[in-house]
Amino acid sequence: MATEVLHPVLPPATNINIETTFELNDDIYSLDTKVSAEFSPVRRFSLYVDASFRFLSYSYELSTEGYLHNYCNLHVNGFNETYLGLRSLVYKNIGIDVSWRLPPGEGSQLQRFHRMNFEPYTYLQVSKALTLGTAFRYSKFLEDKNYKPGDEIGLKASFVWKQLWDETLKTGWKISETFLYGARINDSENRNLDTPYRKMDDKYRGFKMRFDVLRSFNFFGLPIGVGLDYEINKGNLFGFETGHRIGAYINLL
Repeated sequence: MATEVLHPVLPPATNINIETTFELNDDIYSLDTKVSAEFSPVRRFSLYVDASFRFLSYSYELSTEGYLHNYCNLHVNGFNETYLGLRSLVYKNIGIDVSWRLPPGEGSQLQRFHRMNFEPYTYLQVSKALTLGTAFRYSKFLEDKNYKPGDEIGLKASFVWKQLWDETLKTGWKISETFLYGARINDSENRNLDTPYRKMDDKYRGFKMRFDVLRSFNFFGLPIGVGLDYEINKGNLFGFETGHRIGAYINLL
């Protein structure tokens, strides 16, 4: 799941987010810049990209069990994962999100496989201020170097709540929360080995969630938002097998 942005379930729209994030994941501290852009030429269809550049990552380890050991590692990195996709409404409030994840450059040693993602979704406009959304996710990974990653499924839910919002000027407060529960449904395989030894016993399930607060202003006729977000992005929520990310971003509506 790595640096994938957890977007709320909403209809296609046009916007740009530029974000700086600080992340702690597997005892590695990282600093990233992320760009999320979506373009909707018509009301029922949009194209989007999520791109991330990792400026540096830092890890430190100290062990005193029988001996003294210090370990410090500093990386100046490069591009992280990039996600390309499209969203479309196929009937009223029901749509589909299809995306492709490109493996990272020097910015990460994780998520090295191409991934195709299919996500049917639906949203409900409860009121002018509140939008609820749900989605089902299926992820297919492409084989590489004779490794076959296991497929994954997920369930997604979100809400977006507007306060003191002016729909004409696009100004006010916007609060959102997005949840994603994912699970690998079959073991990955190392097909370089004989058949009895191929399974890698790597089934897992994990929970991601992201909380956003955005304040939007009208700046010479252009809506500009300033926001903060916090995300748990890896592992089991109550087992603390998680990664944590906090970010600040600018949103152009």
